[in-house]
Amino acid sequence: MASNTLPLDLEEVAVAKFDNLVTAEEILWGPSEPEYVEHEGFQFEFRLAPALLKKPILSRHAPGRSKPVGPFVDPDPNFVVAKIGDTHTLIFSKFCVPRPHFVLHTNQFELQSDDLTRSDLDASWRVLQAFPKTPSMMIYNCGVDAGSSQGHKHMQVFPKPESQEFKLFPDLARLSESDVSTCQNIPYKHYIIALPENPSVEDLVRRHNSLVGLAKIALEKVGGTAHNVVMTKDWIMVIPRRSKGCDGVGANAAGMMGMVWIGSEKERDSWTAFGLTQYLQGLGIPA
Repeated sequence: MASNTLPLDLEEVAVAKFDNLVTAEEILWGPSEPEYVEHEGFQFEFRLAPALLKKPILSRHAPGRSKPVGPFVDPDPNFVVAKIGDTHTLIFSKFCVPRPHFVLHTNQFELQSDDLTRSDLDASWRVLQAFPKTPSMMIYNCGVDAGSSQGHKHMQVFPKPESQEFKLFPDLARLSESDVSTCQNIPYKHYIIALPENPSVEDLVRRHNSLVGLAKIALEKVGGTAHNVVMTKDWIMVIPRRSKGCDGVGANAAGMMGMVWIGSEKERDSWTAFGLTQYLQGLGIPA
């Protein structure tokens, strides 16, 4: 089992600190009313958060995509939640839709276009384990076309959706610990495998690498290089990506899962105009 030396009360302390930073208006978060939509058998949960319009997103060739500049080089001490060994730091996200919302970044600069490593997966698992009362998920947007906003390698961790009206589709599927699965009614290519109850780091690495390998084979056929990773305590999934989006209407790993966070009603209207599931096919690879 992956080692975990994080404080036992990290969950309670982190949520309280998050709320205090929201009150102080240092974290931009507010309750959002979900809109649930089903299109061609695929479930969407749209959440409007105008604060996202203020979120800095680096352009494809910005210096911060390849050099150690940006918010993760010397993070604000008020935003630091925990050190994860010597390799990673868990901080609060400033622009949030879930509560709480964390960023898990490497201490040394690494490229956001690099695959997750053993230490990345170990740190991610340790964070997921540190929130026993709040079933959570980790996402990694590997590359600009996967929806990443910064060039310094970082994962994100936040609570899974709680509503009975919207579930993460892998949670509804019968998954195997030994064989790669795909789900019906999902418009884009994806690869999922179940995790054992107490996985070792090697278990995580082996499964992750096998899924990324399949994604890269699919990407070679379409000329893409990016992918999303989504991991919970129960499974890990990889989604090959061709595009981050267009006209300011994009999706990271959460958006590909149907958890679409939008900054304006105009953006929401664009999703409908672009065809919802058809748009997801263009962001990924049609199933």
